[in-house]
Amino acid sequence: MTAQRTDLITGGVIAVIGAVYYIATFSIQETANIVTPRTFPAIVGIALIVLGLFLAGQAVYRARKTALAEAGPGVGDAPGVGIGDGAAASAGEAADPHEPRGGVTLEVPPEPATRKVVFQFALFFVYLAILIPVGFLLSTAAFLMGLTSIYAPEKWIRNLIFSVVFAVIVYGAFVYGLAVYLPVGILG
Repeated sequence: MTAQRTDLITGGVIAVIGAVYYIATFSIQETANIVTPRTFPAIVGIALIVLGLFLAGQAVYRARKTALAEAGPGVGDAPGVGIGDGAAASAGEAADPHEPRGGVTLEVPPEPATRKVVFQFALFFVYLAILIPVGFLLSTAAFLMGLTSIYAPEKWIRNLIFSVVFAVIVYGAFVYGLAVYLPVGILG
């Protein structure tokens, strides 16, 4: 099974889970407040749908791009023009399919290692487990510190500052802006 097909299936499954989750939010009782108990679960459901569709769309795009590249030079181009520099094609030389047009080279970011993805999921479930007993501020800062350290461990000071500032801003926005109280945990 190719990576594109796996991403397509995964994206579809995530979108379906998001749709089911979103539909389930309609069984939550409404209140008179601006932010109801249904608001956050609905946002999560919609985000799952959007992200699942984005992943599936990305897989379709990559599969189409791969199919065009495998079809060879000239597919999708103007007649008689291959992939590569126009000077090489006009000089009678074979155009190099790996040479970019216009001389611009873009590096493809590496795919995340399976170990990193598994670690992220494990970190997320630990975050969910400690959120209420430890409190939102500390658990969110620790979660974000761990998450950002997966990709840039050498920039731990930046990661720490980002984690603490982001957690404080979100906490302030919910508690003081929306009057939605988050778990205080051991700080309360």
